Amino acid sequence: MLSSGEIEHFKNYGFIVKQGLVHATDEFREVIDYVWETVPDGVMSQDDPSSWSDEPHKRWPKSAAAKVGVLQNSAWKMRSPHRYGRESLLLGVTANHPRVRSVVWQFLGEQLELAKRVRGVYVILPKLPSVAGRLGPHVDHSAAQLSAMVLIDKISPNMGAFTVWPGSHVRLHRFWTSCQGAHFNQRIKREFDREFKAILKDTVPVEFTGEAGDVVFWHPRLIHSAGVNYSAETDQPRIRYAIPCDFQKSGYTFYDDDDLGPGDKHQWWVDTRHFREDPVPTSTNMWDDWLI
Repeated sequence: MLSSGEIEHFKNYGFIVKQGLVHATDEFREVIDYVWETVPDGVMSQDDPSSWSDEPHKRWPKSAAAKVGVLQNSAWKMRSPHRYGRESLLLGVTANHPRVRSVVWQFLGEQLELAKRVRGVYVILPKLPSVAGRLGPHVDHSAAQLSAMVLIDKISPNMGAFTVWPGSHVRLHRFWTSCQGAHFNQRIKREFDREFKAILKDTVPVEFTGEAGDVVFWHPRLIHSAGVNYSAETDQPRIRYAIPCDFQKSGYTFYDDDDLGPGDKHQWWVDTRHFREDPVPTSTNMWDDWLI
């Protein structure tokens, strides 16, 4: 159950963590093995940690991008338009897991259809010690009401953990054209840029370490980033695995956005959509469509 303290924390800071929410040790191991089954031959080996950080992105074939996703430096989003992200194995331990749905119901209500896809498995490899590491703070341009990041393996400090800037969801709420949609209000884009930079300057980011089965629930307007995996600088290099998913209530007049999708060309990995009834943000309506 969500406590009153968790609800207040989510409203103020944009996230909560439910430790040990998903008990699926065997399934998590199966997911990790499944990830390695998709790695193109000759790029890197599951049993050879040195192959994870010796610039495997330079060996990643261009033909693999459309099939299993792009490996960009040390970040790989294992997803594709027609397969990865839709598997019952991934859905069963994340968006459609009963305990995950129970928490989502407490945020949004039970007017929630089963998820058809998650974003895929997001992998952060150890970077070479000689390569500089930096965060990539951003906000997602996708329609959603609530998001979750499910840890499917242990994540220690400095291992590429999901990172957020607390409270940024409240400060950025007014800059969108609708409460849950994906479009900025272009008339005040410069003001958004100034506020975004101010948040990065005055807010200390939070990195989510934890165990397999821990789930971070976060507001989609929150500034966030993948962390930097420094584990190659230790005697135990490790890979970070996590699965992000998105939620919204059903019953609206949904449509596919021409510019930001989801559709065949844009953001096909997102399971949530724009809807006609989505209101313009105001100073008081941020939580109007939530149970909290």
